[in-house]
Amino acid sequence: MSDNFYYKWANWYKNEIYLKKIDAVVHVEGKDDKLFWKQVFEHVGVKVILRDGTDNPDDKSSGKSICLKYLNYLDKRFFICIDSDYDYILQKHPEYNPQNFVLQTYTYAVENHYLASDNKSQRFLKKYSNIIYNAFLNHLRDGGSTNTFCNEIAPNNATELALNKLQEYLQDKYSEDLHNHYSISGLTADNTYLFIKAKLLKNKMMCDNKLSYEHFPMNKIFKDIAYIQKINEQ
Repeated sequence: MSDNFYYKWANWYKNEIYLKKIDAVVHVEGKDDKLFWKQVFEHVGVKVILRDGTDNPDDKSSGKSICLKYLNYLDKRFFICIDSDYDYILQKHPEYNPQNFVLQTYTYAVENHYLASDNKSQRFLKKYSNIIYNAFLNHLRDGGSTNTFCNEIAPNNATELALNKLQEYLQDKYSEDLHNHYSISGLTADNTYLFIKAKLLKNKMMCDNKLSYEHFPMNKIFKDIAYIQKINEQ
């Protein structure tokens, strides 16, 4: 699609706020992302309509790449919300920020935000994070396949036995201790689970759709929303 196509639809979305009496129209990656961002915006009391590529009658494509097609046409009435993937932890795209009307998960994807919704899950994830921490640092340094690594570090189930087996395996394979060059992004040994591709882990833990609002990525999201809302009030 041409740039003119996305310019046209950006203006269409911006005009929706006057028809629907809302604060903004927000373009997200897909169906699962709509659920997450709906919960987030409702939590802070901001009225938005969420769109993804499947809402566009002229082009049903969806995903992060489609959101980014709108980068040059964003403002306080129409902005995008994307998964960080490794962009945030590796500081690949500092231009993805609320000043440019881009919100992001600050975790690998929306699924990471659903993992630690209760005390039992938090205890499990803290131990799990410490087990995979050094392996993850090696993975980031070596730039290996994300899907292969995700399968490698996923426990068979959410039990202590599964974690102990995983720890033994990873200690043998990743014996080199590395310095954490990613602390600026908030990575610690206790929260590694926030930065890995967590879709498989979410299925293993049989998580529901209850969000955790307590960790630092969510606080960063709230601050980003507040920044855009402040612009709206000017």
